[in-house]
Amino acid sequence: MSYIHAVNIGLAAAVICGIAAEYLYDRSLKAAFWWMLTFVALMLHGVASVAAPLAFAQPVSGFIPFALSAMAISCLNVGIAAYFGSRVPWRLIDAVLVATMVVNFVVGTTFAGTVLASSTTALLLAGAQAVGIYILLSSKRGRRDRVFATVLVLATLNFASRPLIEAFAPGGGAVAVQVNNTLVMIGLANLLMLRLATRLLKDMKGQSETDGLSGLFNRNGFQAAVNRARKLSESVAPASLIICDLDRFKSINDQHGHYVGDRVIAAFGRLVRAGARDGDICGRVGGEEFCVYLHNSDARAARLFAEWLRVAFSSTSYPELDANIRFTASFGVTQIGGDEPVEAAYMRADKALYRAKREGRNCVRSVGDSAELSGISFSARSSG
Repeated sequence: MSYIHAVNIGLAAAVICGIAAEYLYDRSLKAAFWWMLTFVALMLHGVASVAAPLAFAQPVSGFIPFALSAMAISCLNVGIAAYFGSRVPWRLIDAVLVATMVVNFVVGTTFAGTVLASSTTALLLAGAQAVGIYILLSSKRGRRDRVFATVLVLATLNFASRPLIEAFAPGGGAVAVQVNNTLVMIGLANLLMLRLATRLLKDMKGQSETDGLSGLFNRNGFQAAVNRARKLSESVAPASLIICDLDRFKSINDQHGHYVGDRVIAAFGRLVRAGARDGDICGRVGGEEFCVYLHNSDARAARLFAEWLRVAFSSTSYPELDANIRFTASFGVTQIGGDEPVEAAYMRADKALYRAKREGRNCVRSVGDSAELSGISFSARSSG
């Protein structure tokens, strides 16, 4: 038994180091913090299982490892809620933790060394673990994680089966229970570390494809997202492309400083995100150049969006500058053919953008008759 406890302690220590490294890399992973505490409690449980009987008599020597197991399960459940983005049911978790400890201590004191005490301990831990299953299934994302749910069910059954194992194997029942606990711990540790590593890799990929200043895709991220969208979309569905360029951006940096230039780019990015629909793809593809891919949108609808964006941007004020200072942008719009390469549409939209630049800036120019907006006019809000 001491050897099994030593294995559990070593395993828990290794998992703590692995999860701690992931948490230190990204402090936003709240689940990692709570799962790290889970294995701290499990490591202390292994130590207490060996040391408590040497220092205390029953029922205290049995209650200490039980309390650490219950705390480990509670931390695990909080981490599950944090990982899947659910609201942490603190009252439920705290109530179950307190109830299990009180019931275990009372039964352990009254019926010390009996089958009733052992069975109560096992069922209380199974009930605490079932709270984790409830949290998982109540999360929309959690319902799709069948592997996680399976591991939690196995952990719950492992606790609940303890009375049966001890009843049918009275001589080696305790060893069998500890071996099962070790196997469940190994499976749980691998699952938690894999889930955290997958989340980190996904976040790192998102960061590598995102422009930190505007909050939009960078050039590589924009191109990859558009290519994915084109593969998934129906060939008959219309799509359009808008290229935007902030007017005289170099003079903004020269006259007002790069800090203001960064604020202008960030403001334009916020407007793009505010106006884009779900499924639209927006990117900052150059220093002051932006692209918007509009799915299920013909050139006329795309030009409407570009005109709205132009007016909104030219009406934006900045707390760092005088209230009457405004900046503008120019836009090129085109519709993408069903089987047409995006690069060809980009070249057309780019030509329309340069036409807008030549014709005075702060305007939208488009390619194709379908993009014309006869009878509709837009104007910037007066700065006076």
